[in-house]
Amino acid sequence: MKIFKKGMLALLTVVLALNSAIAQDAQPTMFAVHTDNVKFNKMAQYEALAKQLKDNCEKYNIKDVNWTAISVEDGRYVYVTPIKSMADLDKNPMGDLADKMGEEEMGEMFEKMNECYDSHSDEVVHFMPKLSHLPEGYNTQGKNYREYHFLYYSPKDAKAMSENMEKVKDMFKAKGVKNGYEVYHSGFGSEESYYMVAIAGEDDLAIAQGGKDNDELLGDDKDAVFYDVIKHTTKYDRVVATMRPDLSYAPSNEE
Repeated sequence: MKIFKKGMLALLTVVLALNSAIAQDAQPTMFAVHTDNVKFNKMAQYEALAKQLKDNCEKYNIKDVNWTAISVEDGRYVYVTPIKSMADLDKNPMGDLADKMGEEEMGEMFEKMNECYDSHSDEVVHFMPKLSHLPEGYNTQGKNYREYHFLYYSPKDAKAMSENMEKVKDMFKAKGVKNGYEVYHSGFGSEESYYMVAIAGEDDLAIAQGGKDNDELLGDDKDAVFYDVIKHTTKYDRVVATMRPDLSYAPSNEE
């Protein structure tokens, strides 16, 4: 699905990736995002260790952690965890695993993971239901291909960006567009202000077809509405990624 006009300059920037199916009337939700910038020649080792971490959490049914894993085409691995407040960042999410697995064994596992990358980062992002287009029946089940569109802006344009992003959502709703998208906003840990539009599909062809269908529904009316967003955008980036259920973890309800 194409949200913004073709031909915008794609600039290299940080990636985050999120996957949620949150109701329109939900409050904005906070996510902690951790990114490992993995070396290409260490990807096989890294993925094996990431799977080992997941397997140990499943083995001991660790209750205090959960994450959605995403891999990006440039070697980044992103882990997204919902949080209720900033206070959650002070907790040690691996404390229970260390107790059950053993601190030495767990430490060795993480040391081997550290060999696979030279840098990593953390930030907090916010889901924005007011700006997201979530038509009836929208879901991301079975759609592990992702496009993320980052729209950066200056602080002075914060109000205008928010208002115009909402106008885009209103247009999609008024035109009856069935393809949904989710909007997230930068938070603690980000050097710049941005909105990120997340689009899900089975593959790149499905997203491209969705974009074509949207263009036909929206017609020429879309140009002026999109331009009101674009004119306040200082830079733009498109990132392609894949959701990784094989590396993601959620605790079992069983004791």
